[in-house]
Amino acid sequence: MRRQPGRARTRIALAALAAAGLLAAGCGASSGGAAGNTDNAGDSKPLPAQSADGNDSARNGDGAEQDAPAKDAAEPEKAAGAEADGKTDEDAAVEPLKAEPKTEPKTAADDSAAAPWCRTGDLAASVRPLNSAAGNRYAALVLTNDSDTTCRTRGWTGLQLVRADGTKVPTTVVRDRSRTPSMQTLAPGASAWSRLHWTVVASGSDNVNGACRPKPAELQVIPPDTYHHTDTAWPLGEVCDAGRIESLPLAKGAGPAR
Repeated sequence: MRRQPGRARTRIALAALAAAGLLAAGCGASSGGAAGNTDNAGDSKPLPAQSADGNDSARNGDGAEQDAPAKDAAEPEKAAGAEADGKTDEDAAVEPLKAEPKTEPKTAADDSAAAPWCRTGDLAASVRPLNSAAGNRYAALVLTNDSDTTCRTRGWTGLQLVRADGTKVPTTVVRDRSRTPSMQTLAPGASAWSRLHWTVVASGSDNVNGACRPKPAELQVIPPDTYHHTDTAWPLGEVCDAGRIESLPLAKGAGPAR
C-alpha cells in the first residue's frame, strides 16, 4: 500500500525540530560551564603586583608593610654577620689575641738605677771661667765620664784649693741650694757641670795689702759620695773671703760657654 506524501513531510519536520532542540541544549551547557569558570575566578590567587584584597601592593595607610622587592639574582647574598672587609663574626671570634708583653718597657729611670755610681777614677774634671761682675767671679766646673761604661752621680762636689808646691790653701765650700739636685746618668763622654761663685774683694781675715790669699795653682775635686779627688788646673787667681766658694749641684751638660 502506498504511503501518503503529507505524513512523510510531517515526520521530517519533527525530526528537524528535535535535532535543533538537541543543538540548543548543548550550547546552553557550554555557556553554563563558561559562566561557572567566571565565578571561580574570584577564588584564584592575586597577581604579584596586587594584595589579597585586589588593591595595589602598597597599603592604604593602615600600617602594613609593603612587600619587599626581589633582590637582583646577579647580586650575591652577604653572609650573616659579614663585615665590609669580608670577615664574618665567626672569623672575628677565632682571630688570635695579641700576646701582652711580659715585662714593662724600660724607662730612663730604670737605666739610671741600673748604672753603677761614678767613681773618682771614672771622671775627669775641668774648670773654665764664666762672665764676672763687680768683684764677683764665676766658673763652670765640668765632670766628664772618662770610662767605657755608663755611671751615675748626684749632688754637690767637694773642693780644695792647692798651691803649686802642693800645700793646701784654706777653702770653704758652701752649697748653693737654689737648684734642686737631680740624678745625672753619664754615658761614656757625657758631662755634668756645677757653677762656682767666689769674690776677689778682701774681707775679714784676708790680707788687705796685696793678694787677699795665696794664689792657688790647682783644684782638687771630690765627686759626690766618694772619698778620693781628681785634680784640674786652677788658672783663675785668688779666692778671697777665707777661700769661700759657693757651688750649685751638678746638672746635665757642660754649662754655658761664658
